[in-house]
Parts: sequence; C-alpha cells; structure tokens
Amino acid sequence: MSSMAAPQQYLAKVSEHFSINDKYDSFRFELIKPNLLEFASGQYISIEVGEGLRRSYSIVNQPSINHLVELCIDILPQGKGTSYLKNLKPGDEVKFLAPLGLFKVEMAGDKEEKLLFMATGCGIAPIKSMLFDLLEDKKEKREIKLFWGLRHVEEMFWEEEFRQLEEYYENFKMQIVLSKPPERWPMEAGHITDLVKREMNLDKTWGVYLCGSRDMVEEGKQLIESLEVPKEQIHFEKF
Repeated sequence: MSSMAAPQQYLAKVSEHFSINDKYDSFRFELIKPNLLEFASGQYISIEVGEGLRRSYSIVNQPSINHLVELCIDILPQGKGTSYLKNLKPGDEVKFLAPLGLFKVEMAGDKEEKLLFMATGCGIAPIKSMLFDLLEDKKEKREIKLFWGLRHVEEMFWEEEFRQLEEYYENFKMQIVLSKPPERWPMEAGHITDLVKREMNLDKTWGVYLCGSRDMVEEGKQLIESLEVPKEQIHFEKF
C-alpha cells in the first residue's frame, strides 16, 4: 500500500456520534463514495463545514480499518467546525478531502530505533492510529513510549485501550499525566514535558512524535532538541 495516496473528495454518512465526556465527542463516518480510504496513520481529513469553510481533523482508526473514518473532537470551542459537527446525527451525509498530512512514523531500519509519543488532549487521535497500526498490524518490535497529558481526571478516555496494548505488547509503555489532578491522585501530575525531562534518557536513536496544544508542541520540540535528538527525528502536528 502506498502510504501517501493522493487526496480526493469523499462522501460519507454518520454511523455514530456520541459524547465521550463533557469535553470530547466521538464520530464514525461510513464511506459511501469512494467506499475505501487508503491512508497512513497520522494523516487527517478536511471536512466541509458550510459557507465554503473546511476544518481539519486527524483520523483515529488505523489504516487496516479502511471502510470508515473515526474522529475525536474537542467540542468546547464554539467555532464553525465544532458547531457543524456537534449537530450531526446518524444518517447525515458529510463531504471531506482525504488523506492529508505528512505526520507519519518512520519505519524500522531508519535512524529511529526507539519511539516516543507525546500528546495533549485529543492530540492523542493520530497517535492512537499510529500505535494500533504499529503494534497490532505491523507487529512493531521497537521500544515505544507514550506520554499523554490531560487537565482533569474527568477528561480521561481510551485509557483502557492503551492499558490493553501495554498488557499484550511488552515493548509498549504509557503514562497519563494530569496537570490539575484531584487530591491523592496516585499517578503522574504536572506537564508531560517535565515528565519526559525527568524520566527519559533521550539520544540520537529516538524518534519523537508530538501532537496537541501549540504550547506543548513548541515546548516539547525545544526540550527534545536540547536532548540531542536530531531535528529530522522530531515530528509534530499542531491544531
């Protein structure tokens, strides 16, 4: 499969739309025309949201699930994209361009002998696609670490899926970090950049993938560059 298929127009219909929690919604679009999408994990789609406007959202499902597109959306911003998506119901049709983006994992055999993923909020979306593609479909053997930052415990989701990956694959470890944890929170608290600084011994053998808030991506890039990881091995997607 070519990992860089040319983008084209897709017509799909909403098969699922539900609230994950007070902050995030999940969507599934069943593809109508074309009915299959060839993409690389980490890529995104550009949805028509009305008035000639488009908004970009990362694909959550891995490429082996190619008959639908799953999205995870932060519904709190009151922009055009959020308003359009929040009102979608099962059966509604949507149009989007796909696949788009160059955020993709370098394969084994290149310089990246170990992989670190850093995400905040629903910046986890393309990284979930990458992790399930690497571990379940490609049977990746490299050491893989995930640090995922959220504000509050109520915002946590998908932790069960990632814990299952940890159980099945010895080479994968994850840590969820809360910047505003409740009292007696037993796990990591603070910012993921601080945790990476404290816990990771990074060098030129690592590939680093960042997605989430602009602040985290900028801070993360600066930190990783200071730890001797070559610039070309630092990959990021900002929304």
